[in-house]
Amino acid sequence: MTLEQHAPQIPVFERRLGSWQIAVSRDGYGTEQLRAAYDACAPRWDRKIGRLGFPVAYREVVRHAALGLTAEDETPVRVLDCGVGTGAMSLALAGEMSEAFDLSAVDISPVMLEEASANLRRAGIGCRADLADISALPYASESFDFVMCAHALEHLADPETALADMCRVLKPGGRFLLVTTRKSVFGAFVQLKWRTHRFDAAMVHRQLQHQGLEELTALQVGSGRWTRFWSTAVVGRKPAIHEIGASGDVEHAA
Repeated sequence: MTLEQHAPQIPVFERRLGSWQIAVSRDGYGTEQLRAAYDACAPRWDRKIGRLGFPVAYREVVRHAALGLTAEDETPVRVLDCGVGTGAMSLALAGEMSEAFDLSAVDISPVMLEEASANLRRAGIGCRADLADISALPYASESFDFVMCAHALEHLADPETALADMCRVLKPGGRFLLVTTRKSVFGAFVQLKWRTHRFDAAMVHRQLQHQGLEELTALQVGSGRWTRFWSTAVVGRKPAIHEIGASGDVEHAA
């Protein structure tokens, strides 16, 4: 068995008691297990996230995250959706963008990619869909004006490596939107079912700062009970080449 085939270890509990350190971890899904799980869920995924209110919530998130987003030249804004699922976030963006954009999307599930491509095609949205791991994106550095990732990072064996690669393909001055499952009762259910990492807002902030992103702003994920308490979102900007320094403050959405 190669290293890549081993299931990742997902921290569940850690506590220090004097000189003792107590830690509990769980085997996460390996890549092939995760792919198979999402392949199986894909045909029902739209109905599931629709009942929870995520399509509407995503529109509210991207309305703030992509406000005024334009390319510097006459070419369309280039957008990358990492862990596209059935395309809910990309469809939300299309509903909020006032100008055309060039969309690329990746997922490790071929069935999810098929569902996303069909949904986007019905909405009249062209998309380059690639079967790929977010931790090793098949794109050149500094290729995209806007990179977004919703509810995919927590599934990965090494979230920091994935964050680094998503920031790698982001152009200087470009924006990055990250939506993750928050620590909550709902989040605990997701972690138990999907064996995911648990992130809180402070941890996400630190990781995005570590990647050099600035102007980090926390966004509420919709106004519905499920989406607000299930998810947390942060948008940040990659500094332009001529800019030096980084801001450590997070502005919280009203």
